[in-house]
Amino acid sequence: MRLAFVLLSTSALAVPVMAQAQAATDAPATQEAQQQEQGFGEIIVTANRTASSAQDTPIALNVYSGDALRDAGVSSVRDLAAIDPSVNISPSAGAAYVAVRGIASTDVTEIGDPSVPIARDGFYTNRPFSINASMYDLARIEVLKGPQGTLNGRNSTGGLISLITNRPAFTNGGYSTVEVGNYGTFNGEMGANLALSDHFAVRASGTFITHDGYRKLDGPAKEGDDENFASGRIQALYKNGGFSAWVSYQHDSRSVNGDAQLKSTLGGPKPSFKDLDAFPNNTPTSTRLEGDRIRWELAYATPGNLNFVYAGGYDKQHWTNVLDATGPSYPANRQFRQSETPKTWNHEFRVSNDSASRLFVQAGYFRFEENNTVDSGLYNLDMTGDYAVGGPLESFGQPDQYGIKFDYKIKTRSQAVFAQAEYDLTDQLELSVGGRYTWDKKSRAGQAVLFLPALASPFAPALTLTTPGDGKLSENQPTWHVGLNYRPSANSMIYAKYDRGYKSGGFNSNGSAASVPYGPEKLDAFELGTKNSFMGNTLQVNADVFYSDYKGYQASQTSGVISGGSGIFNVGSAKILGAEAEVKALLGEHTRVGINAAYLHTKFGSGIVANDGDGNPVDISGNRLPNAPTFTTTASIDQDFALAGGKVTAHLDGKYSSSYYFSVFNVEDIKTSSFFMANASLSYEPEVGGWKVQAFVRNIFDKNVLAYAQQNFVSYSDNYQFQPPRTYGVRASVNF
Repeated sequence: MRLAFVLLSTSALAVPVMAQAQAATDAPATQEAQQQEQGFGEIIVTANRTASSAQDTPIALNVYSGDALRDAGVSSVRDLAAIDPSVNISPSAGAAYVAVRGIASTDVTEIGDPSVPIARDGFYTNRPFSINASMYDLARIEVLKGPQGTLNGRNSTGGLISLITNRPAFTNGGYSTVEVGNYGTFNGEMGANLALSDHFAVRASGTFITHDGYRKLDGPAKEGDDENFASGRIQALYKNGGFSAWVSYQHDSRSVNGDAQLKSTLGGPKPSFKDLDAFPNNTPTSTRLEGDRIRWELAYATPGNLNFVYAGGYDKQHWTNVLDATGPSYPANRQFRQSETPKTWNHEFRVSNDSASRLFVQAGYFRFEENNTVDSGLYNLDMTGDYAVGGPLESFGQPDQYGIKFDYKIKTRSQAVFAQAEYDLTDQLELSVGGRYTWDKKSRAGQAVLFLPALASPFAPALTLTTPGDGKLSENQPTWHVGLNYRPSANSMIYAKYDRGYKSGGFNSNGSAASVPYGPEKLDAFELGTKNSFMGNTLQVNADVFYSDYKGYQASQTSGVISGGSGIFNVGSAKILGAEAEVKALLGEHTRVGINAAYLHTKFGSGIVANDGDGNPVDISGNRLPNAPTFTTTASIDQDFALAGGKVTAHLDGKYSSSYYFSVFNVEDIKTSSFFMANASLSYEPEVGGWKVQAFVRNIFDKNVLAYAQQNFVSYSDNYQFQPPRTYGVRASVNF
């Protein structure tokens, strides 16, 4: 009902807006002429928590506008990996984690924190199963690289992905987009903006994304990697003089079969991925998500050029996930059933002076709270073989029974004070200094209950073992930033900076042992970069080199339930050395090209021995970090042609990635080979009318590319998940 209300609000707003905005569609488009006068134009970002030009912001970042993302078919955070060479996104047990520059947190448990958080309009997202919401009615996405902990929140050791939605504007207008394609794809997005007065405006938008499963399953689930997602958002903005107030409400709903996993024998041999037949499947699977978010922001700019901002929000999610956990060690078709209900509060207060001042200072207070309930366990759906119904050992069977059941309540709180100052030493030289002090607390109460006949063996003694899952953590750490920015000309900048990043530790247990603590991660990152615009901003050349010293790297590995091993552990130090370069060029009036490349050299330190999921000590000294390809590059070209009172645009892009591992153990069985994926589109847009139609194909060569791989010592299998196969379709959009 809540989602229906928001979507109906969007439709209701669209009716009066269409009539009032009709005159605007009669004017010929002048965007191309302006582009030739201004080159690529100026892209405004808020990477440093204040508006600035992307080319004048001393941070390595990639920016993607909402329109460009729609044209590229990016409808979720996971899709970013297809267009950004520094980003890898891996699905994991119905959730996902993000890696930037080889830095990622593979801990997607209720205690884990991301190393690359997702921020929606400044609202920090902690749980990995909800990172794909909000990817509609976007103004832009900013991908910030390297530690961002001084100004942009907790745990951002690897970077930050910031989603900025379109806010209400004091104009009337709207848009609508519909897409159809193979795999039964039918996607839609719409939004409308209405200025009710000179001081008050409202905006409503919504999206639905549906397609059949990309992968067929030989079993009860029938298919996986499907999608059925809907979301609606309604916003209001009041603005008068130096005061503004904004509020947004959003409801999300997702119901799918879930991730499709190809399972093979633990330890190999690794199957061929050239031709993928139906994946074996033993039990029904599903993923459900219902979420409600409300955000608000109050801002006041004084006549004396002081700016005060208070931003807050509340987020409630209910997530359930059912995985096929059938394995050779127990005679049953098994499911791992997960359920979490996190309730999250964010608050941040900031004060700053005029950013054009010689001394620009920002300071603030941040508070994050999350209360989560976990109701999960390993469940025997039905028995198999001699223990099945009618079998000779039926009486020993344990169907419809949890082998292990987790019931936990978790509280997480993080507070911080922060400040950053930028001072113009000369007209060309600027010094920036910042610091943040963070207090983190985590606690978990509850228990795990093991019933041995349903868990280990039907002949095991009928014992019920209860293991307390209580745990506590309290940490406080400083992080800091020092930077020097030199502008030799109005169109060039050279910057050097040093940042300390920090991600809190935690504790874990697989249910048969007491909570096992693990420590925080710390990262010292050094970076030297340059940003340049040439030839009337028709050529942009940006590059950077960086070095990171990693301490206390948190790694993840599944382990057998009875072994009592820990799934998360600190494996010691690591070094990261890398370079990135981006070139964008306008070639004449109708051709645009772009190349973006990244090089990474990652290496764990010496003398590091870690137990694998079977309890075996393994020397990982000198191993590469997971999710860290040595070389990646993306390239694109757009060519315009005049046709029938409008223009046709041919677009081609591709991404190459060298091979990389999904585990600190650098096991060949869970390594992706190097790959190249290409996409293309052809669109037509008239000079008058405000509409556009586009035909597209993604993954042109239909490559089966790994998205995630795992050695699972619970089901004793190697598990593989894949990026989408070749998809194609037609998209039509209209602005009014």
